This record gives sequence, C-alpha cells and structure tokens, in this order.
Amino acid sequence: MSSLSGNTEFEEISKWLEESLAELQKQTAYAKDEVQTRWLQGASQVLDEFLEKKRTARDTLSKLK
Repeated sequence: MSSLSGNTEFEEISKWLEESLAELQKQTAYAKDEVQTRWLQGASQVLDEFLEKKRTARDTLSKLK
C-alpha cells in the first residue's frame, strides 16, 4: 500500500472507502435489528482496519528495513 500512495486511482478508491465507512457508521447508529447492527459493525471494523493499514503503511515498511 505504501507504493500506491500518491496514485490517483488508489486515492480515489481510498476516498470512496472512507465515505463508505462513514455511511456504515451512520447506518449502525440507526439500525434497529440486532443482527443488522452486528453486520454493520463488522463491516465498519474491516474497513477501519484496512484504512488504518493504509495510513500506517510507510511507517510499517520503514520498521521492516
């Protein structure tokens, strides 16, 4: 992911993922069904973890060198 930093297409996808995460979090706040709430929470967690790895990719790579 570190090598994709600055790639306009990847940045566009990243922006879409950030927007998707915000939408999932909004939907979770209003979900009335427990099962749906858990599904939304799980999806939010996956996106959040992926985006966190994207944000920390350079630091992680530099620690491995």
